[in-house]
Amino acid sequence: MPAEVAVASLAMYPFASLRGATDTLWSVVRKHLGWGPTTLEWVVVTPEVWHHPHLLLAQTCGWPLVTALSEEVTVVGAFDYDVPGAVDGTYCSVLVSAQDTTLDVLRARADVVAAVNSTDSLSGWVSLQHAWGGRPAVIVETGSHLESVRAVATGRADVASIDAVSWALFAELEPESVSLLHVVGAGPRVPCLPVVASSAHAGDVPALRAAFAAAVADPAASEACAALRIRGFVPMDLADYLPLRSLVP
Repeated sequence: MPAEVAVASLAMYPFASLRGATDTLWSVVRKHLGWGPTTLEWVVVTPEVWHHPHLLLAQTCGWPLVTALSEEVTVVGAFDYDVPGAVDGTYCSVLVSAQDTTLDVLRARADVVAAVNSTDSLSGWVSLQHAWGGRPAVIVETGSHLESVRAVATGRADVASIDAVSWALFAELEPESVSLLHVVGAGPRVPCLPVVASSAHAGDVPALRAAFAAAVADPAASEACAALRIRGFVPMDLADYLPLRSLVP
């Protein structure tokens, strides 16, 4: 497929202040790959990208991967993030509350309200249910981790489960809200967001893995990786993500 037709997206952390760093990282990946679209896709909403007929690669969420995308994509790997609790391409969601309390106390409340970015989110919903031991009494779907943080900080919700990378980034991007919150628990250890290639590009996976590994070690991408909290790239397969299906009965 011609490079100008293929689509690439790394928009799972789509903060405007990090877009330049993400674009720089992709340009270095493309340099090592030797081909690919010259720019990342930022316009098409993420679920549409995952099903795009000309998808080369994208970053997706682990839950949609194992529940809806496993027949359409091939796992390339995951970034190893330089955030608290992240190890070798895995991390745990952070459960936060405006109350300086414990998760057990919150669980005992019959009226507890949980802010959830999306009910197809591994970090925001599946991890919350696993840590909670079921479903909180009331769910408010917010549309993003940032809006979940804001909902808890302003008292519209009592608890939220936040992707560990987002939580680390929010300390810089949304310090006013983060300063009002307490970490009250953690989700299960899971692989970080998978980078996937479309099944049509399954044969390119070895080259993509090599290009990502080379890019994150390339001095040309060092500032971009630091801004994105990336310290490495770990090759992974679908088999590394399939155990996620057991997190929810």
